[in-house]
Amino acid sequence: MNRAIQFLIMSCLALTIQVKAGNTSLPDSICGRKIIRNEHSEVLGWHNPQIPGSAYNKVVELASGFIKNAPIEPKTGLPMYFVTSCFRGPDMTPQKNIEAEDWPNNPASNFASMVQSLAILYRVYSGDSIYLGIVGEMLDYELENGTTPAGWEWAEVPYASADAFSTIYQGSTKYEKEGMRGDGLHGIEPDKVGEMGYAYLRFYEITNKTKYLDAAVHCADALARNIRISPENPSTYALVPLSPSPWPFRVNARTGVIISNYCSNVLEPIKLLTELVRIRTKINLSLEKATLYTKTIQSAWDWMYGKTGPMTTFIWNGYFEDIPNDPEMINRVQNTPIELCKYLIDHPESDKAIDTNVPSLIHWVANAFKTEGLDAIREQTWCYEPMGSHTARYGSACAMYYERTGEKWYKEQAFRFLNVATYMTHDNGVVAVGPNWPGAWFIDGYGDYIRHFIDAMAAVPEWAPAGENHLLKSSSVIQNIIYGATQISFTSFDDSSKVILRMALKPKSITVNGKMLEQGKSPKLNGWTWTVLEKGGTLKIDYSNGNKIVVNL
Repeated sequence: MNRAIQFLIMSCLALTIQVKAGNTSLPDSICGRKIIRNEHSEVLGWHNPQIPGSAYNKVVELASGFIKNAPIEPKTGLPMYFVTSCFRGPDMTPQKNIEAEDWPNNPASNFASMVQSLAILYRVYSGDSIYLGIVGEMLDYELENGTTPAGWEWAEVPYASADAFSTIYQGSTKYEKEGMRGDGLHGIEPDKVGEMGYAYLRFYEITNKTKYLDAAVHCADALARNIRISPENPSTYALVPLSPSPWPFRVNARTGVIISNYCSNVLEPIKLLTELVRIRTKINLSLEKATLYTKTIQSAWDWMYGKTGPMTTFIWNGYFEDIPNDPEMINRVQNTPIELCKYLIDHPESDKAIDTNVPSLIHWVANAFKTEGLDAIREQTWCYEPMGSHTARYGSACAMYYERTGEKWYKEQAFRFLNVATYMTHDNGVVAVGPNWPGAWFIDGYGDYIRHFIDAMAAVPEWAPAGENHLLKSSSVIQNIIYGATQISFTSFDDSSKVILRMALKPKSITVNGKMLEQGKSPKLNGWTWTVLEKGGTLKIDYSNGNKIVVNL
């Protein structure tokens, strides 16, 4: 066994033993904050615990504010999130400063998650357009300093990793001899090509800037060109030892040599290719490319649900860029199956057995990654640590499935786990990785943290702030939004969308491109519904005849 893997396993086993030993009684604090419990000893959110969901709004506000005023890394003069994945908060350093840590950087997944959390969700939730510029700088930096050259086997695609403090991304080399964690020189991760490509595409839908569309298409082309399907039989995958996945986890972008064979995370490439096909007429995508993308999408779905895919084998393996190669596919991750759950709930047409498959994935993660004595989800079996972002992800998926089914068990799960996840956020906006891990990661504490609370509030609007107006969810990207005293106005990328808002008062009227929508008792196309809550209510709009919406207050 590789010495690095052996060390990693032993370290995590030791940590697990410590955690189990420490859970013989209920903890009284998390990350230095005293736990507030109800009469059943269940953890409540730390902010205004008497108001369910109040802490969710508070932590997304604090975490987003931290990124708005992110610390500068002194060696490079750049915002710290450009050159490091993690940092030590003021409570951990003698100087009471924020200090960057020397660990492989993860720009692709970090920046992609910031697109979803800040540009798509929190910007719209809060009405603060400054996040568009902040996230745009991240994407521009990746395009200019972290993209493979034209002419390579994997051309014009993003790097998933880099050495800490490096201003140019081309794979992390520091641990090449310790199991290839960090991908190595010119190493990329195809699932992150999909993840970042989808982020580029969604950012194009916000801004209409073609450079992001072009970047998304480059990613899609590389994925479609390099999917591993036997040319003799399009329905059969090329036989690769221990790795029948459509794309490998790690590959050398210049030569195409596979570094790590197996990756269960085919959802991100599917999302990118599916969205490009969906908007093909709007972006003038050629019929040839649309056909190729469609075949690639179907092949990826077929594998995922086939006899060697993770929906059958439950080999959810291959995501984290700083984990060593795993040729025996021993490690298991929870984020990939839960992200699939969230996608399927939003796109139920993708799975005819959704109400069998989604609960099975949720319960598998709950059983395999639950922390003893605390409603928290561990990251992976090779780093078996409870973390705030993964706990919030699980909670949001449960909230979304409750919205779909009305089954109260999922709402209770969501509430309990989301409440625990709030305790990772300090008053200064520093978000700890987890209850046993006081350091902070930009993806774990921000990009892959904020979005789950907003998703949960969209699923259970009573958890969103009462007495305030917030757009919680839209099936189409929102390009701009203004919360005014007499009206809320917003523009969507598509001429049709389903939108959810938490409102202080019932609106007087709603127009789409100047045409009045009718109120109904149940959701219907080109209409709106109002559900009364204890304070204010929930507004749902379903429109298909324009993209300029005005909600008159």
